[in-house]
Amino acid sequence: MRILAYRELEDKDALLPLMEQAFAWPLVGQEFDRTIRIDSRLRESCVGFCAVDARRVVGYTGVMDLATKTLEGRVEKAGGIYGVATLPGYTRRGICRMLMDRAHEHLIEKHYRFSFLTTSPTIVAYGLYTKLGYFDVTSFPGAYKVIVRKKKLKKTRGGTKLDFGRMLRIYGKYVKDKTGLVVRDEAYVKMLAKTLGISARECILTDRGYVIFKKEKKHVRIREIAACDEEEMHRLIGLVENRAENLVYARGVVDPDLQRVYRSHGYTVLEAGHGVIMVKELADAPFSEVYGDRFHMSALDYF
Repeated sequence: MRILAYRELEDKDALLPLMEQAFAWPLVGQEFDRTIRIDSRLRESCVGFCAVDARRVVGYTGVMDLATKTLEGRVEKAGGIYGVATLPGYTRRGICRMLMDRAHEHLIEKHYRFSFLTTSPTIVAYGLYTKLGYFDVTSFPGAYKVIVRKKKLKKTRGGTKLDFGRMLRIYGKYVKDKTGLVVRDEAYVKMLAKTLGISARECILTDRGYVIFKKEKKHVRIREIAACDEEEMHRLIGLVENRAENLVYARGVVDPDLQRVYRSHGYTVLEAGHGVIMVKELADAPFSEVYGDRFHMSALDYF
């Protein structure tokens, strides 16, 4: 069995059965390569490591470069692990651990001090990540509110174009005192819009904040709220509620201030969620000293 970097694979489509089985992700090499070219987290990275048995890809561990902000306000690159999977029939052979070890070696070679991954304590792999030295940074609680509506909703118009520059300025103010995965530029936001299907029709943008949401039949899922102050958070939540027939909900509500605003609007806010972000310290640098207790990421940054 050989370990190859993704870029060394002659047939990228060989990953398709593995990823479809593991994540219902029918990975087509040509399409994934287009994503790699526009995603700054993947563009300069090794993309991942593959375990190859004969000509079959039987295991994968993805590796990306994450831009993080430290307590000092400095941008520091860190590793991001994603897409960890083993092909059915090849489990319990140590393939996953072998690939994770290779990924960590690669990150150490790049002098990265931390490796992050997102997962859930409910899946089997969580135990392996813990054995490999990962620990929880924060979970992604949700907020839920059933809307009781007596009158039929009026149709609302969406915008014609997303103003990325304005959104970035608002986001910069929102995360000013936060650390973690809060480093964005216009190219990154455009990539999120393209890969996640973010449109002006499902975005409300004001002078002091914005909310990105998704209409799901009669429900509305809030994908991200960023605002300059809590007053604007209140206003944006109210504007979203005007577009829902019977439910508004959000996942990945990490910000304590935003959690408090949701509660004041009558939302049920969980103390924790099944989704978590974990970190492994790759060098003599404690996570708490580098990022403190202000680590933040949005549901849009989930990887």
